[in-house]
Amino acid sequence: MPPTISSSLLSDNLTALGLSADTLFFALNYDFTPPEAKGIKKRLKQNQGAIDIDIACVLYDDNCTIDDMVWFKQLRDKTESVRHQGDSLNGKDRGEQAMYHAPLDQEQIRLYLNHIPAHVSHIGLIASSYYGQPLAKVKEGEIHLSDDEGNRAFEVNLKQLPRDCSAIWVASLRREVDDWHLTLQNLPLADNDLQKAAQQVAHELARALPIPQAALI
Repeated sequence: MPPTISSSLLSDNLTALGLSADTLFFALNYDFTPPEAKGIKKRLKQNQGAIDIDIACVLYDDNCTIDDMVWFKQLRDKTESVRHQGDSLNGKDRGEQAMYHAPLDQEQIRLYLNHIPAHVSHIGLIASSYYGQPLAKVKEGEIHLSDDEGNRAFEVNLKQLPRDCSAIWVASLRREVDDWHLTLQNLPLADNDLQKAAQQVAHELARALPIPQAALI
């Protein structure tokens, strides 16, 4: 099992990282933590329940335009190459086997890379606090990426994220000729709304695209 990563740079192709390029599991586990509400905040919706963290997988084309998105409102993409195993609101709704430190992930998205449509060049992996509470407010928790043989590429400790971070671009995958290249991003996002967060990731991906040679002439 790899060490917990909070901000270290990790960028390499899946084969070099020891991962199978067939199936990946993007997963979330954390100890469901009631927020600390005081005064009038006790009456606000975002402070009435436990912290609710969601994960999403966003598919982008060559121009970094959103092609499809898998999250709690859409559990599969159009080709069913990316599949969300179901949203968890409090951990208990997934059964005892899916509580923190239990055998099963509380939330998991499966990526069947061999079936990702050819026009998809980038995949963004995002996590967000539904009510906008900081991700680091959990008692303990982590996000990880692994393959179907149990090999893990990374683990991100939620407690080590910035205090005001309520949404994060965890990692990205970029299609190569015969493999996928994984980059651990750990970039806090400005909006915890997953659709808006996906747009911000699109902007960041576009900024990193190489400038066409014709534009340099």
